[in-house]
Amino acid sequence: MAGNRVTWLVAEHYGALEKITSGEAPVLPHQMQYAQSKFRSMIEGSSGNEFEKLFHRVMELRHDDYVPIRTAGSIGDLGGDGLRTVGRRLYACYAPETFNVSEVRGKFRGDVESAITQRPEQFDIFVFVHNDQRGGIHPVVAGLLMEAGKDHPRIVFQQMGPQKIWHEAMFLDRLRMEHLLGEAIPVELVAYRIGMAEIEPLLKHLADHRQHDASTGDVPLPTTYKVDYNELSSQARQVLQAGRPYGYLVEQYYREGLDLRERDEVADSFRAYYRRMRNEHIDDTDEVLWQMQRYVLGQEAARWEREEAAKAVLAYFFDECDIFEVPPPGWHPSVTVEGGAA
Repeated sequence: MAGNRVTWLVAEHYGALEKITSGEAPVLPHQMQYAQSKFRSMIEGSSGNEFEKLFHRVMELRHDDYVPIRTAGSIGDLGGDGLRTVGRRLYACYAPETFNVSEVRGKFRGDVESAITQRPEQFDIFVFVHNDQRGGIHPVVAGLLMEAGKDHPRIVFQQMGPQKIWHEAMFLDRLRMEHLLGEAIPVELVAYRIGMAEIEPLLKHLADHRQHDASTGDVPLPTTYKVDYNELSSQARQVLQAGRPYGYLVEQYYREGLDLRERDEVADSFRAYYRRMRNEHIDDTDEVLWQMQRYVLGQEAARWEREEAAKAVLAYFFDECDIFEVPPPGWHPSVTVEGGAA
């Protein structure tokens, strides 16, 4: 493999902050499954100050420049609960036990106006942090973000829910992850079937429908150059090819689903885990694909129909360009062989 090219690509694309520091013990894949399960239970049971403390803990462990902001007498918090001094991001938390439209509207507008008035030179990005477990954000909040962006074009407005908070935690080494969870992560290999919680219904859907809904005939590689550019082996290509006949089922699942944001949330989770695996394994792209498949399935040996469903999931997100690198315009393989290039 052309290690120098891929190493440069990862370093240039993701930046130094996305790298796991040399010498720190990484969280192994089966330990990550355990950590995700524990973190999910922690965040599902938190609201108000408890949620805010958990958010602060994640961010302080993840970013050296993160500063939690406390309320100070009559001046309050000046519109923010946390600040990244180098990243120039201001975070405002809203985590009620029950969602109230009028309250969130008042909280959001009040924090934005206070921050822009009283700390205008301290941030370029305003992040609204919330505890909505359903994925995505409430349509009222989406409207508020759009409205604020029009009123204050100099500022970028973003949202950050439990899924994106977990994406930050995914980059912690084992000691920091254990500090976050408040307990040691099992070192021995433990089998988990939780896989990606967000994608379990999709795996079941694919497993239930693959025998009689599969398209017939060979499915051509729609992204041959992408496969070549990432230098995947013939075995890795076969994994993707095996899943492609069922790609339309993945599309159908998301198209007919009740939650229109689910596809984007799952794609975000895929991208975050892919970045972590690419940082760890750099130019061993076959290992990256294998780890992505393990992430979908969990660590326990899967029944054949579940494993085939996971291949369909990987092929879908690969072809949608949510995972692995996209070749730059004009790139072509030097030697073409069956199914791709040498």
